[in-house]
Amino acid sequence: MKLDQSIDIDTLPDVYDPNEDSYLMLKIVEVKEGEMFLEMGSGTGLTAIHAAKAGARVTAADINPNAVQCTRRNALKNGVSVRVIESDLFENIKGLFDVIAFNPPYLASENTTTAWIERSWSGGRDGTETSGEFLNEAWKHLAPNGRIYMILSSLGSLRTLLRMAKEHYRSNMIEEEHMFFESIFAYRFDLVNLAADR
Repeated sequence: MKLDQSIDIDTLPDVYDPNEDSYLMLKIVEVKEGEMFLEMGSGTGLTAIHAAKAGARVTAADINPNAVQCTRRNALKNGVSVRVIESDLFENIKGLFDVIAFNPPYLASENTTTAWIERSWSGGRDGTETSGEFLNEAWKHLAPNGRIYMILSSLGSLRTLLRMAKEHYRSNMIEEEHMFFESIFAYRFDLVNLAADR
């Protein structure tokens, strides 16, 4: 999707502001009119709102109640219909989706804080804890020919995560961006064999 300059996004305290990784996600996601779209970890709702503007039927989920409020407010502000759910990954998610997008917390951290803003970037000891949990469940929520878009970081255990993902997915790196202390990678995951998995 292309960045729509007409979309106006407000932020709230303790909600991850759109950043380089958010705009990279927006750039790589492909969604068609009428498709079922899920943004996991919606934050401000930037990607969800763009998908709704593209004609997708959109669900947005976040564990952070402040992000749920922020996404809901931004969807209303931009005149789009987005179903917003408070959910710890797929805990409260039902149904199948053609597209799932997730910009997970991917920085390695031993921090066990409950502060929402820190939880938005802390991906556990090796940076892939949340991503791994997500991929272990996401295949169950994909429609036939569905796909997943994710942002991953060179600072996390990327190889370990991609090895684990081989059980259910084919992975393809679509884009890479270098910053002064890390590289971020945009990946697409497709199911290897839906019938066998289910």
